[in-house]
Amino acid sequence: MAGKLKVAAVGCGGIGHRHQLGYLQHPGAELVAVCDIDTAKAKTRAEELGIAKWYASIKEMLANEECDLVDVVTADYLHFEPVMECLEAGKHVISEKPLSLYINEAEQMVSKADEKGVYLAIDYNRRFAPGYVQARKWFDAGAIGQTYYLDMKLSQGGPASTWKGEYYLLYELETHAIDLLRWFGGEIVAVCVQMAKPRQHEVREGEDACYTSMAISFRYETEAVATLMASWDSDFIHPIERLEICGSDGEIVVDNVLTRATLMRRENQVVEEYRPSIFREEQLAFDGTFALRVAALVDDLLADRSPAPTGRDGLQALRITEAIVESWKEKREVAVKIDQE
Repeated sequence: MAGKLKVAAVGCGGIGHRHQLGYLQHPGAELVAVCDIDTAKAKTRAEELGIAKWYASIKEMLANEECDLVDVVTADYLHFEPVMECLEAGKHVISEKPLSLYINEAEQMVSKADEKGVYLAIDYNRRFAPGYVQARKWFDAGAIGQTYYLDMKLSQGGPASTWKGEYYLLYELETHAIDLLRWFGGEIVAVCVQMAKPRQHEVREGEDACYTSMAISFRYETEAVATLMASWDSDFIHPIERLEICGSDGEIVVDNVLTRATLMRRENQVVEEYRPSIFREEQLAFDGTFALRVAALVDDLLADRSPAPTGRDGLQALRITEAIVESWKEKREVAVKIDQE
């Protein structure tokens, strides 16, 4: 792609703001307009960012602005219509996670992008956190050999109830963990789960009690397995996240997204460790990972590369999520559908 990538942004909330700042920071991107159904929010955001154009309608924005990419950061249950409208218009799109709360919508999004010959990407920003980036370098270099197992915890504070359903923890938070387990482990072919609702006494009137702690096991296409401790029952004081990948030649551990990544080789007592620089904000704060994800997206599109992670990754995470729900309802291992491309 020649010249700068022209970007229009849909959604002027807090996460949308972090995405938009990322485009403004990238020398290869130009943020040409912002859009929100709340006119006041759209106008205010444009003024904050120093952007001349703002809209309350995607249709009006696309009719008046030349853009290559649309960044959609609406509420999670409202991704479908704006994503489909922009794909139909022939624009590349990135959607905030999860791709949808409904698998039929996610399938339509992926199919529409294929039909129109454009890219659909998803914001799994943890892949771009420096600790995970370093872990991936070690992993791709074969530092730990054949993968034997993955063990992950993603546990933080969260609601005891919601109108979005009792399995909302999976869609809202654990979709990140599912993506990381696929990214490092490969395709997941079956799942099995235990769930609990220990905070039912906190349920708000008119809402469903959430399953706020889950112990999930995964089986891969290869001779590897994984576990995930998923919860909203802890807090943000202690480390919320840890991923361990065990292989034939060693182990890789990522602590708390940003704290550090460690490589431990078998039969070698010298440990290699990555720690973030105190002089680089994006390495110390989770919010900084949004700009890193946006930067990778811009670079991919400018180079005419498919931007990973893709909408298909979001769809597969949703299929795994639905298999987890089915496993709990039926009290058995459930197979996961995998596209045969």
